[in-house]
Amino acid sequence: MWSAAGRASAFDPFGIVAGISPALVRPESRGFLRLKSADPHEAPEIHANMLSDPRDLAALRRGMEITRDLGNAEAMKPFVKREILPGRFAGEALDNLIRDGAMSMHHPTCTARMGRDDLSVVDAGLKVYGVRNLRIADGSIMPSITTGNTQAPCVIIGERMAEILRA
Repeated sequence: MWSAAGRASAFDPFGIVAGISPALVRPESRGFLRLKSADPHEAPEIHANMLSDPRDLAALRRGMEITRDLGNAEAMKPFVKREILPGRFAGEALDNLIRDGAMSMHHPTCTARMGRDDLSVVDAGLKVYGVRNLRIADGSIMPSITTGNTQAPCVIIGERMAEILRA
């Protein structure tokens, strides 16, 4: 995060702030849900296990190095006053900053994947295997998460469903 060449004030001590954030779109770490009981009203235990695989922390550390290089590049000097974060953090302190700041990208997809294998929920016609008259047309049918925004693939899935229903 960098303080841009804007005016600071008592309410905004950094003035204009710009940020570049590394993102881990294909983490190696895996979380899980565990039911606490047979009661469907009781919330499950949620174990995100974020950054439990050391490759994820290493990838984000490298991403942070790249974003620092970009933000502090000569071409950015007319626009940047100074680096705010991560600033002087390095080594274990930088790893802790990454751990403390890591969050989900909220692209819930791939929970009812389309395919022909035993793990697939939906066929090519968007029909749910084993359930009559039920189709799924959202991001959950994608077999793997995209590395870009999920909106465009979801629109295409919806358009495909419209074609199927019109036929």
